[in-house]
Amino acid sequence: MSTSADDSRPGERVSGGRAQLPRTGPGPYAVADGRVLTDGLEVVVAAHCNLRCRACAYLSPVMPPMTVPPTQIERDLSALARYFHASEARVLGGEPLLHPELVSVLKAIRASGVSDTIRIVTNGLLLARMPAGFWQLADEVSVSVYPGRHPGEDVIAVAARMAEKHGVRLRMKCFRYFRESYSELGTRNAPLVERIYRTCQMANVWRCNTVLTGHLYRCPQSAFLASIIHETGPGGGPPEGLPITNSPGFARRLLEFLESPEPLGACANCLGSVGRLFRHGQTPRPEWRTQQQHHTEELVDWEHLDTLERNPGALVRDTSFLPAPIPPAPIRR
Repeated sequence: MSTSADDSRPGERVSGGRAQLPRTGPGPYAVADGRVLTDGLEVVVAAHCNLRCRACAYLSPVMPPMTVPPTQIERDLSALARYFHASEARVLGGEPLLHPELVSVLKAIRASGVSDTIRIVTNGLLLARMPAGFWQLADEVSVSVYPGRHPGEDVIAVAARMAEKHGVRLRMKCFRYFRESYSELGTRNAPLVERIYRTCQMANVWRCNTVLTGHLYRCPQSAFLASIIHETGPGGGPPEGLPITNSPGFARRLLEFLESPEPLGACANCLGSVGRLFRHGQTPRPEWRTQQQHHTEELVDWEHLDTLERNPGALVRDTSFLPAPIPPAPIRR
């Protein structure tokens, strides 16, 4: 890895011809004018959710209610923006629309300059309640629709009108399948942990770098798994993320952190992109963790793991991430 002699000065160029590297996929990160360049940055603004999707990769159904104050987001992103820039900031949770100060959050993201655009990822159930300020600050609203949890035609109609009025792209995706996301019992099989990490699309292809309460994580699972498995609370305990600071050497530490080939501690319980496929469903909160009481080996889709290993670094699309056509909303009587 090649960096400039003094990483402490924002805007300093990093040598090695990195400016033209792709912003997604495996391998070295693109760097220009002293800033790491990526396609997206995930900004978690709420840990909890109003749905209980089984095996949610963000563990939102069992997270205690928690929202990140706009001042925290402003502080984190303003510091990070000196060394990191994304094409889009993806605002999510949990369910981001549960944040009572969401407009202030969006203002903080916009003011930080950490990204070119802002995309809100939501289940859409609360879209009709969003004020004009929400639509004025968003560039895209991506609605994930799950079986039996359609926002309803009235909500979608309101959202479509507001999106058109404010020039916001409104996207609807229907997901009928999920993959097992993690194992409560984990594994001690180090070679398997290595295989899961190497084939993880979120960490190594999509680069779902995540900001949460003062830290940058390589993936959202590493931000949340410890808080459930070890009961430290969201963002608590010894973090596997990099503390975000505006300090000498941060640019060097940032690049080393993002490009580290070593699996994280969370990988011993995480299934990455190779969990078994199942039909999506809602699970009551008291039962949610019970269904993950298996060893990693029991929850792996071994055929899919082989497929990803045969295509190292490629974006291998599978049915859990390919949206199906949106079914019609249920008719209200």
